[in-house]
Amino acid sequence: MRSLFRRALGLMLLCSATMAGAWTLQGQVMAVVSGDTLRIRDEKKVQHTVRLAGVDAPEKFQAHGQRSLDALRELAFQKYVTVEGVGSGSPRIGRVRVEGRDISMEQLQRGAVWYDKSRAQALSEPERQAYAAAQEEARLARVGLWRDKQPIPPWEYRAGRRK
Repeated sequence: MRSLFRRALGLMLLCSATMAGAWTLQGQVMAVVSGDTLRIRDEKKVQHTVRLAGVDAPEKFQAHGQRSLDALRELAFQKYVTVEGVGSGSPRIGRVRVEGRDISMEQLQRGAVWYDKSRAQALSEPERQAYAAAQEEARLARVGLWRDKQPIPPWEYRAGRRK
């Protein structure tokens, strides 16, 4: 009985700790920094930098970097968004929605970004699977960055530039 009680208590503490790290932000997109990063002004006029959950965009000077930025600008610039995130890192990582549409998913479907598991902590397992599937569909259809024969993931591009 005590063991069951301890497990239940531990689970409650884990859930409350997870929920404590969750946050929501609403505001207007004031700037598109890159194909996966927005600057959002909330109702108190405070600006927040937010990365799109689950994706990584080509770097500015990498192939398709400008196209990725332009695609996100088209989807979100000066629009009102809702961001659901987890954690308190800087910049924040969250699921960004414009009029109910998941912007990360839209970027994946356009072939403008890569699915990145390391930025997917704000996503549920079904969402992670959907993101991976959207990337695969874009790759098979040779959309966006997938038109290249061997596109280089941004994390590999950054690692190569550091050497």
